[in-house]
Amino acid sequence: MVKSHLLSHYRHTVESDEFGIRWDCPYCDKTSQSYDADEGIAKFKDHLFKHVSSLIDSSVHVADRINRTGNILILSPLESTGANNARVHFTSPADIAVFVTNNPAERVRLLDNALQSWPAWTTILTTKAQPFADVTDIDLEAAPLDVAILDKGISITELGETLIRVLDEQQTSNSRLTVGFDILSALLRLFDTETAFKFVHVLNSRLANMDALTHYYLNPSAQPESEINVLKELFDLHIQAKGSRFTTL
Repeated sequence: MVKSHLLSHYRHTVESDEFGIRWDCPYCDKTSQSYDADEGIAKFKDHLFKHVSSLIDSSVHVADRINRTGNILILSPLESTGANNARVHFTSPADIAVFVTNNPAERVRLLDNALQSWPAWTTILTTKAQPFADVTDIDLEAAPLDVAILDKGISITELGETLIRVLDEQQTSNSRLTVGFDILSALLRLFDTETAFKFVHVLNSRLANMDALTHYYLNPSAQPESEINVLKELFDLHIQAKGSRFTTL
């Protein structure tokens, strides 16, 4: 995956014709020519990887870049493999986890299937009237789980107050808090841009005071690029999640 990512950055240094391919390394003065295109590309990827392998640490957590507190914007379709991998990545270190979501059944399935163990306590905030009606494969009564069913007409202010109140009730002096916020795209559809941006700004400030790590999810193809660029200013870190790869933006 890393090798393919490197190639995507430096493909402009590869030249091809009927005699094969030739590449120039952007890190050193090495060049190479091969009559077999696939073999030549493979050698180039291997060579690029040698330059960066010492910088790669599989134990690094993305949130370390912001000391595991603050807020992160994840650009990915909401129900994609990339988004789910991000949810696991940012929830796994937590003692207390809260999800604000329109898809509560899939969130609890993800926690049960992907984590070695659930957080000490998890709360789901949702407007689904029967959020776990089709969840028969998990013993939810044995799970450390609460659900807060919100009125479909809840105001954006009431949503923020409810979220803060839930965290206040669960937080202890040493607990690590994480909030997965799935409904950013929905807020941008329901409210004008200024109202949604103000809500995120105020919520981020209040969660930062609680040392929470908040991960917001937004489908980039569903919003104008200009809106996303302005929205990014509200966040400490922005990543693109595709499959198992996170790319900081």
